[in-house]
Amino acid sequence: MDNETRSDLNDIIIEAIEVFINHILYTRDVYPSQIFKKRRIYNTPVLASIYPPLNTYLYKVLRTIRELLKTGELDGVEVVLYKDDVETYERYRFQIKPLTERISVEDEFLMDMEEQLRACLYSLAERVKTLEKLPADCKFKVLIYTNQVGFVRLSHNPHYQDFPWLRSDLKCSNSKQEISLLPLTSLRTIGLLLTAEIS
Repeated sequence: MDNETRSDLNDIIIEAIEVFINHILYTRDVYPSQIFKKRRIYNTPVLASIYPPLNTYLYKVLRTIRELLKTGELDGVEVVLYKDDVETYERYRFQIKPLTERISVEDEFLMDMEEQLRACLYSLAERVKTLEKLPADCKFKVLIYTNQVGFVRLSHNPHYQDFPWLRSDLKCSNSKQEISLLPLTSLRTIGLLLTAEIS
């Protein structure tokens, strides 16, 4: 796969992750619905934030994801809906398969990808609408999983000094806590799998 094709595929993955993060924040009412406006991406109607502080945060997160995708050091992305450091409500995990494992893109005009994206967004909305409403004080954060080399590279890159990443040593949750794992959807054409852990 040449560098241009790899870069194009990475851009599509970034855009899909952005769409899903916005969709999660909208469907779970983390932000008021008024800050989301309809737009079209790949001929698919989606909701996107128009709230500048949120958009700035998402831009910086997605820029970091793009860098790790480019260097092959991205292991996964997770959107966490939480109250504080000890109480987490939901986790949405994005698994990204390496380029060599992805289904080859024979969809020159992205028709199949558009159909899958629409189906994924519909599936996500249907599956989460049965969940209990989240408390009004719910917050969210994005975790990015990488290796030690990726973390060190980002820490020393001057382009990322305005938005530093902290290492998070995640501990296993309480074994008595009830957790259900909900496989939500996958975008097979670009090798993106989304699952949710609801506690």
